[in-house]
Amino acid sequence: MTRVRALLHRLREWHAASRSAFLGATIIVLLALMTATVSLYMPYKPDAMDFMAPLSGPTGAHLLGTDNFGRDILTRVLYGYQISLAVALGSVGFGLAVGVTFGLLAGYFGGLVDNIIMRPMDVLMAFPAIVLVVALTGFVGREIAVMVLAVAVVYVPIFARVMRGSTLEVVNELYVEGARARGASHLRLMLRHILPNAIAPVLIQASILMGIAILLESALSFIGLGTQPPDPSLGLMLSEGRSFMQQAPWMVVAPGVAISLAVLGFNLLGNGLQDLLNPARKRQ
Repeated sequence: MTRVRALLHRLREWHAASRSAFLGATIIVLLALMTATVSLYMPYKPDAMDFMAPLSGPTGAHLLGTDNFGRDILTRVLYGYQISLAVALGSVGFGLAVGVTFGLLAGYFGGLVDNIIMRPMDVLMAFPAIVLVVALTGFVGREIAVMVLAVAVVYVPIFARVMRGSTLEVVNELYVEGARARGASHLRLMLRHILPNAIAPVLIQASILMGIAILLESALSFIGLGTQPPDPSLGLMLSEGRSFMQQAPWMVVAPGVAISLAVLGFNLLGNGLQDLLNPARKRQ
């Protein structure tokens, strides 16, 4: 009970500090839990067809209706979230690991190291994100792992640039100079003194890019370069529902609202983190 009270107290403090972050985190956690446990409470499989109820509207048996093959839309939306969240987590995680490393090295050493690292990053950032992702998936393949890698390639220069800028602000602080004067190695300075104090803007950026990753995955599936039938995908469901918008508008409304809800959750979390991690901005 003591731990439960402490957890509830911390949640109340977090809610008071930033309602945006609390609401965004709540949306994301609920979606993640519903998605992870979908097989436990949904009576249908994502590819199970009900030939007696194609294009059926919302009913007690099918809360969000069925598609043209009689498949339950709610079930497919929840399974579609699995792919969207997997792509978002994988791409942001990979991009974060590589981008933070490059940005930290570039900002700390500067000079030639900075130029060697950041000039290729500038080249990558010169291409629009969707064009680069489409080119990579069209050239390499359409598997989920390829989508993760393609989106991660787009995210690496973004994280690198944000981390580099944050490192440049921290590297000349007095506590870093003091550690350097005491003989701390480059690795110790970067990992012990600079990284923890420079990572906040990167975490805010990561939250926002999670939502954009969901949009990119949906866009790829929508144009046929992402998830392939019969696997469920929110973007693919939107594409398939275009031909039935007048007969069965729920086929596009459900995945469209699902995408918007996930993106909203990550954007709210990012805005809230900006308040939580930057008290000066909150006071303004």
